[in-house]
Amino acid sequence: MSHIVQETYSGWDITIRCSHDAGKVGHAPRYAAIAEAELQAGENPDDWVDPRMQVMNTGGRNYPDGETCIGALLAEVRQLIDALRK
Repeated sequence: MSHIVQETYSGWDITIRCSHDAGKVGHAPRYAAIAEAELQAGENPDDWVDPRMQVMNTGGRNYPDGETCIGALLAEVRQLIDALRK
């Protein structure tokens, strides 16, 4: 099952898709996520180091619940957006 969160941050639209992997019987569930950040249409691309769509994921990290997973990746996407501003 996938949980989708959408947010606007500093002129970017962020979409995070968090998925649950039940794993093996007897093991704790694991959550991972992927995020896409797209510059909003009204933003000036010249104000950004790289105005292209940005994609991030949790890589090999897994989280015990969806909220923790989404919160961690959202914080990282915000840091990336802040770093992209000229």
